[in-house]
Amino acid sequence: MNPYKQYDSGDMFNVLKNYYNQVQEIAEKRLEIDRTKYSGVEKIIVTGLGGSAISGDVFHTLFQDQISIPYFVNRNYTLPKFCDSKTLVVACSYSGNTEETLSSFDEALNYGCKIVTISSGGKLKEKALKNHLLHLEVPSGFQPRCAIGLMLTTLIRFFEEGGFIFFENSFYQNIISLLKDKSEEYSSESGAPYEFALRLTGKFPVIHSTELLQSINVRFRSQLAENSKVLSYSGIIPELNHNEIIAWERYDEKVLPAILIQMIDENDHPRNKIRFDITKEILKESKVEILRLQSNQPKFYLRIFDLIYFVDWVSFFLAVIRKVDPTPIKNINALKEALSKIN
Repeated sequence: MNPYKQYDSGDMFNVLKNYYNQVQEIAEKRLEIDRTKYSGVEKIIVTGLGGSAISGDVFHTLFQDQISIPYFVNRNYTLPKFCDSKTLVVACSYSGNTEETLSSFDEALNYGCKIVTISSGGKLKEKALKNHLLHLEVPSGFQPRCAIGLMLTTLIRFFEEGGFIFFENSFYQNIISLLKDKSEEYSSESGAPYEFALRLTGKFPVIHSTELLQSINVRFRSQLAENSKVLSYSGIIPELNHNEIIAWERYDEKVLPAILIQMIDENDHPRNKIRFDITKEILKESKVEILRLQSNQPKFYLRIFDLIYFVDWVSFFLAVIRKVDPTPIKNINALKEALSKIN
């Protein structure tokens, strides 16, 4: 049952509640990966846009300690000029029809890259099969931004089976158990995401994190935009301590009613932890409201999945609190329609 059906035409409430099913479905899926095809890889590029690209970002957040070769997430029609036969390009498009991703796929072919594709079908699948490339298909029927469980877990499965990463045997089950446990808690108006969303109502969210959590920072900002229809801003410590912190000296709530969110993880560099505290004390003089967001899960990968799930719920609740339907994306569709009329 969806208690927000009046504002939730796409039933995002139940999609979020059942998010663990996305991880479980892909974790249990049989993959046939020939590791020899990906031997000698010296560079990795995950190319995609929006909800598909963020999966590439989060993957690197999770496994940056294991990826010892250059790794990039590409959000463009073109690929870097350093691409060659020793570059692995993973083209991700949930719909399979994202024009920028299709263009970068064609470039990868021209560069002679090793290519893998992930989509629910579409032209990307057609191109992959036509060129006898590995295509990993995910279930269709979701909004791309709501399919991160499918896309991210597929990326993890590919790189796991391809021999690029490794983790404990209980990895997937631990994630599924976490998301199941949090499903009831986070979907309730008595839960922390709803209370967090109430604090954001009528505010301009400014999200601070270190590079360690930059992918979650970007995810939060993107979900606030697409689901809540709210503009927000991202800042990265320590970089923002060399520029943005000055702008707060003239902060005026009457001009911009901001709220500052400090997203922190216990793995942040010790000096950056100190920077969070000092920044908080300095910005108190500006009289801006400051919230802290931190997962208390015992393992880093669980904290990452916990934060993704938390901010997704916050963006959903902020939408319904504002009586905004989280599903429609009118401006994106208008842009795509306008582009489709131009050759």
